[in-house]
Amino acid sequence: MSLFPADFDAFALLAQAAEAAGPQIDGPFVIRLLSRVVHIMFAIIIGGGLFYLRAVLAPAGADACFANRRTVWARWVGIATFFLIASGLYNYIMFVREAKAAGAPLPSAYHMLFGVKFLLALFVFFVAAILAGKTSLADKFRGNMGRWLNLAWTAVMAIIIIGAMMRTYH
Repeated sequence: MSLFPADFDAFALLAQAAEAAGPQIDGPFVIRLLSRVVHIMFAIIIGGGLFYLRAVLAPAGADACFANRRTVWARWVGIATFFLIASGLYNYIMFVREAKAAGAPLPSAYHMLFGVKFLLALFVFFVAAILAGKTSLADKFRGNMGRWLNLAWTAVMAIIIIGAMMRTYH
């Protein structure tokens, strides 16, 4: 008794799958793909970094939290913020353009969700930057580090949920 029927042809199935409608892999596709990868990668860096600060380091206190590595975290916050804003705006503009070109403008709910997500992201960037800062204001924020990290992590979770909701429009 065979596991597959006698007329099963794996190579024919693979050839059929290769011919199926899929994205045309060209320059613009690669740029859009790289933009999404960069966006996700830096979101993981900043969101994961904030979670690690809150769950692992902050319970030991603000002084122990950075262990003289605050400037390294500050640099990564700046890099991640730049790439998240740049790739996020690029992805948004490309998606809106594609929707208009297809003749199906996006519903206003999509734009509203984007606006809320963008504002929450700015809050996350601010908290990450101020906690890594070296000003007297940063010292005040670090005095209440647990609270700010809780708020930032809540915003990160909201961003993920909103992003999932926005994905349903794609």
